[in-house]
Amino acid sequence: MRAELDGRLLWTEVTSEDFRESGADRTDTEDVINLLLTVAGSEVAAMFVELDENITKISLRSRGVVDVCQVASQFGGGGHRAAAGITWDGPLAEARAAVLDALRQTMGR
Repeated sequence: MRAELDGRLLWTEVTSEDFRESGADRTDTEDVINLLLTVAGSEVAAMFVELDENITKISLRSRGVVDVCQVASQFGGGGHRAAAGITWDGPLAEARAAVLDALRQTMGR
C-alpha cells in the first residue's frame, strides 16, 4: 500500500508476477480495496490488478467526499459515487499513472 496526499489517497497494485509467485487467484484480491479505506484519514482508495500485460482492472472506493465514478468515467469506467471500476486496455504502469493523476487532480493535490 502507498499513501499520498497526507494519507487521504491510498493505493496498491497486484501484478501478474505476484499471482504467479504467490499462487493466489484473482478473486483473492476482491476485498483488498475495502481494507484500504479502513485506514484512519483515508478518503479514496485505488487498486490496480494486472490481468495480463495489456489489461488492468482498476477498483476505486471513496468514503463519499470524492466522486470516484466521475474519475472512472474519464476512462470509460463506471459505478457510483462511492465505488467505481475501470478496465484499462494497456499496461499496468500506464493505467496507474493516468488514474492516479486524475485522482490527485480531483482531490486537489
